[in-house]
Amino acid sequence: MSAIAESSPAASHTHHHHEDHHVHFSTESDEMKENSIVVRKRGETSFEVQLGFLQVNHTYEVCVDLSSSDLDPSLDLESYGQKEVPVPVHVKFLDLRKGESGASLTFVFKALHDKVTKEKMFLASKEEDELQFEIVARVLGKGKGTPLLRSGIHCISVEPSDETEDTDWKGF
Repeated sequence: MSAIAESSPAASHTHHHHEDHHVHFSTESDEMKENSIVVRKRGETSFEVQLGFLQVNHTYEVCVDLSSSDLDPSLDLESYGQKEVPVPVHVKFLDLRKGESGASLTFVFKALHDKVTKEKMFLASKEEDELQFEIVARVLGKGKGTPLLRSGIHCISVEPSDETEDTDWKGF
């Protein structure tokens, strides 16, 4: 009888605490909730750009907003172009321009393989100033569902899918 009496106050004690629990969402989950592309500054001139889920054999046009706090305001962004070494396979630079709250970066991303794809895009100005963007995408394979694209990403073409993994694609 004494064992039950000892455990009963402890049991009722834990029941009083459940109303104190609140769910707190970090800013990380807020970014995801907005369904926007996540940009993380990795260094003075290097960034990681997370595109989220994309679909294999699809080509996307991606427009990413970069905040003014992340970029040196003195940079002549319009003069930047993509360096060809190393040869880009998945990412083709289109445009980098100043906007109201910073800059916008536009590029094409080609989802070739069913896996997490990372590729660095190197941009250089006429003055040889360099910006580096590591583009990260989780590419879903055939039959794995259709991903909800983050805002700023638009599918521009779909390659007919062959059953083979082989591709003639040599890069841009």
